[in-house]
Amino acid sequence: MESTGGTIQNGVIKLKYKYKGSLSLILIAAFIICTAVGMASCAPTPAPTPTPAPEPEPAPEPEPAPEEESLIGFYPLKEGNMWEYEGEGMEYASFIQKVIFSSGNRHQVTIDNGGTVIANVLEESKDSIVNTYRSGEEFSGGNLLDKPSNVNIIMLQTPLEKGNFWISEENHYEIINTEADVVVPAGEFKGCIAVKVTFKDQTSNMIYYYKQGIGMVQSEFRTDTGDLVTSKLKRYELK
Repeated sequence: MESTGGTIQNGVIKLKYKYKGSLSLILIAAFIICTAVGMASCAPTPAPTPTPAPEPEPAPEPEPAPEEESLIGFYPLKEGNMWEYEGEGMEYASFIQKVIFSSGNRHQVTIDNGGTVIANVLEESKDSIVNTYRSGEEFSGGNLLDKPSNVNIIMLQTPLEKGNFWISEENHYEIINTEADVVVPAGEFKGCIAVKVTFKDQTSNMIYYYKQGIGMVQSEFRTDTGDLVTSKLKRYELK
C-alpha cells in the first residue's frame, strides 16, 4: 500500500487506503448484524402452550321422584286409639270415638255421644278411606268387620288437592283447603285437609278437618237458617 509517488499520488493513495479501511469496518459490522439476525432466525421457535380442553360440565342430578300419595295411615286407625270431642250447638255434639277392632285394612270405630253408640266399619286403601258399614244403635260391642257393606261413604279420596271432589251416597264432597290451621282444645294443628260435604237436600253442609297422623280434629255442621254445630278435638290417645 505504500508509495514513493508525489503528494497527490500519496494523497490519493492515502484516501484510497482510508476508504478501504472504512469499508472494511462497514463490512465487519454488517457481517456481525447478519450473523446475529441469522442466529436469531435459526433459534428454535418455542412450541405453543397447549390450551387445556374445557372440563365437561357434570350432568345434572335427576330430580327425586315425587313421593307416592297414599291414605294408608293418614287416619290412624290402630285398635285402641281414642279421640274425645267437645261439642257446641246441640246436646250430642260431644262424643268419644274409639277403634275397637282392626283386621288388615278394615277397622271398627264406635261413636258414643251419650245418647247412643254408632258403629262404623272403615276400609282404608292407598286411594281412599271408605265407610262400608254402619249401625245406628250398637250397644253390644260385637265385632262387625265381616258384616256385608250397607253404605258406601267415601270420607276422603286422593289426590289431596284443593278442588278435588267426588259424589258419595248422592252427597257432594270437595277438598276446599289443604293448608288449614285449626285451633281446638287439644292444641293447634297446621296444614289440615278440609273436606266440605254438601248434602243432597242442598240445605245444609258439613266441613271436616283432618290432620295427617291425628285424624279428625274438628267438624262444623251448618244449615241455611244459620244453625252451627261444632265438634272440636279435646284429647286423644294413639297407640
